[in-house]
Amino acid sequence: MEYNSTRSPKQCYDMNDIRTEIDKIDHAVIKLFATRFEYVKAASKFKKNANDVQAKARFDSMLEQRKLWANELGLNGDVIKELYANLVRYFIDEELKQFNNKEK
Repeated sequence: MEYNSTRSPKQCYDMNDIRTEIDKIDHAVIKLFATRFEYVKAASKFKKNANDVQAKARFDSMLEQRKLWANELGLNGDVIKELYANLVRYFIDEELKQFNNKEK
């Protein structure tokens, strides 16, 4: 999934152009989150217990990596880390449901 801009930020003529591009970016990001979620659900078949699903060490290291990536791109790493923490907690909860249904 890819974002294809109609105009660069400098080529936008008005707020409608800006909003159109932002909406397209957000839609692409959400599509990518949905794709990520499919991988999360598929991962439950490889996990043996709830601790494997929660994977605290992986969770923590993943958040730190996202923070670094954000900082490298000029974003506030703490904000991006929190965004991912919330997103991934949601995914973990959903994966736990998937994992628990597998055991039934």
